Amino acid sequence: MVLTLLLTSCGGDEVTGGPGTGEATANSMSPTQRSASPVTDGGPVACVDWVWFKTPQDQYDKAPVVLIGKPEGHVGETKIYGSKATTHLVEVERVLKGDPGEGNIRISSMPPTCTAGDPYPDGDPLDTAERVIIFATKQGAEWFTMTPAQGVLPFPQGSNLPFQ
Repeated sequence: MVLTLLLTSCGGDEVTGGPGTGEATANSMSPTQRSASPVTDGGPVACVDWVWFKTPQDQYDKAPVVLIGKPEGHVGETKIYGSKATTHLVEVERVLKGDPGEGNIRISSMPPTCTAGDPYPDGDPLDTAERVIIFATKQGAEWFTMTPAQGVLPFPQGSNLPFQ
């Protein structure tokens, strides 16, 4: 099965990537195309229909970087697809896959895009003091959780990994 991320451009963003890359692919012919975005702070906006992973193993298989860590707090914000994203400093306990570099890492929580009001209507998944597993992808020079809803899993001390 090929998992894809469908991106509907609401304002002309040029987006690169493709299936399985953790990046979005532009598709202006989408049946879910929106004529206007509820995000009104200016600039191009992209409304993303996010891939849904059936299991944590699927997430692990598709993620460029997987790590265990603990968010230490907000260290700024950035923009992606025309939406604001909160950036967190994460204390890295262990890298399970990929190469995010040495030491602690700055990771932004991928916002759901095209939502009015709060950029994280269901809560920012990295806004926690708990130990977590993070599935990350790089966009440009910055790290982001792979998706808004499935980029972070709680991982209390003593838990078994939910993938191989």
